Amino acid sequence: MIFHIETLMLVSVSLNEIYSALTGGPCVFITSRSADGVDDAMANAWNMLHGMAPAVVTASLMTDHTTTKNILATGVFGISVPGTSLQKKLLASGCCHGWEVGDKFVKCSLEKLEGEALPVPLVGGALAHLECRLTEPDLLARAGILVGEPVAARVDERYWENGLFTCEGRPESTMHSAGEFSFFTRGPVRGW
Repeated sequence: MIFHIETLMLVSVSLNEIYSALTGGPCVFITSRSADGVDDAMANAWNMLHGMAPAVVTASLMTDHTTTKNILATGVFGISVPGTSLQKKLLASGCCHGWEVGDKFVKCSLEKLEGEALPVPLVGGALAHLECRLTEPDLLARAGILVGEPVAARVDERYWENGLFTCEGRPESTMHSAGEFSFFTRGPVRGW
């Protein structure tokens, strides 16, 4: 199934292959919706895979933030992997709090893409999207460690090649944290 978002064409990908979109720990948007329907998107640089086939994702969140509260209330969240064209919006979403601004999609002028399998917003224009179920609510509530199981995944078809996510030779790259307000882009990938 193909989806059109501006000039992007998203294709559904296997949950056994989506791990490649998060390999190397790109900065991502973690998205959620409150129980009363207010959407939230936060920047996250502390994320990783902790399973591959199928993927299991882990991220570090603050226990008192809106995103954490939304995920605990609904049991679902999204991950959108932005390319460099979303750099300023990713930074903006990480520099304000949902409890202060309300809907961060509106505040940060983020295009909204609805989840297909779960009631979560995703960030339109991102290169890859995962819709996830929370699997360890007690761990999230106690320590801010988010563990989720993707139930649906889509990727911009230009960044999907031979069952893997790639930025090499593409118009955009993923961003990776190099400390506060600094990042580097994904460089060429070489075999071991």
